[in-house]
Amino acid sequence: MRNKQLLAVVAVVGLLLVGGVVAVVTLGGGDGPAPLSLDDGTTSTTAGAGAGTTEEDSSPDGPWRLTDRSQAGYRVLEDRLGGVQNIEAVGRTNQVEGGFTVDGTTVTDVRAEVDVASITSDSSLRDGRFAGSIMDTAQFPTATFEADTVDLGTVPATGTTAKVTVPGTLTLKGQSRPVTVELEVRRGAAEIEILGSIPVVFADYGIETPQPPGLKVRDEGTVEFLLVAVPAA
Repeated sequence: MRNKQLLAVVAVVGLLLVGGVVAVVTLGGGDGPAPLSLDDGTTSTTAGAGAGTTEEDSSPDGPWRLTDRSQAGYRVLEDRLGGVQNIEAVGRTNQVEGGFTVDGTTVTDVRAEVDVASITSDSSLRDGRFAGSIMDTAQFPTATFEADTVDLGTVPATGTTAKVTVPGTLTLKGQSRPVTVELEVRRGAAEIEILGSIPVVFADYGIETPQPPGLKVRDEGTVEFLLVAVPAA
C-alpha cells in the first residue's frame, strides 16, 4: 500500500513538473522586461554645443507630436501551477500616435492612440490569445488615452523632470472609463518625454480573463507608456 501511495505521489509530482515545463515553453520563458523608465526614451536634456538657446528663449509653446520612440503596452501577473511560479507577462509596441498642444503652463488636446494588434510579448501563443479572444483587435484595433486640459503650474526648465497629476479617459476594447494618472514629464532640448502607468481591472472594460490549463491570469494589470514628443511644426 505504501509503495502504491509513493508511486502516486511521484506521478503527481512528475505531472506537475511536466506541466510546468510545458507552460514555460508554450507561454514564454520568464518575466518580461522591467517597467519603462524615462531613460528608455534617450532624450537629450541639454541644448548642445553652439545651440545658443536659453530657458528664456526656448518656449515649448505650440503643437507636439509623438514619435516612434514612444512605447505602450501591458503588464500582468500569470500564476502558474497554482502560484508555484509567478510570471510577469509584458507586451509592448512602438506603434503609438498622437500629441498635445502647449500654451504657457496649459496643455490641451492630449491624445495617445495605440495600435493594439501590434503589441507583442515573449510568447506567440499569448500574443494570439491577446489579439483574439482577449482584446478582439479585429473589431477594436486601437486603445486611446485622452487627457483633459492640464495646468502644469510652471513650465519645467530644459533638463529637468516634473510630476503632474492628470485626469483623463482610457479606452480599451471600445469601453471608456475616467482615470487619473501620475505622470513624470522630462523636458529635453528638442523633445518632451512623458512616463506613466494606469492600473486596470479587466472587467471594467469588458475584457475576459483567460484561464488556460496550468495557468491563472490575474484579473487586473497595468497599462504602461512612455511618450516621446517633438515639435509638430
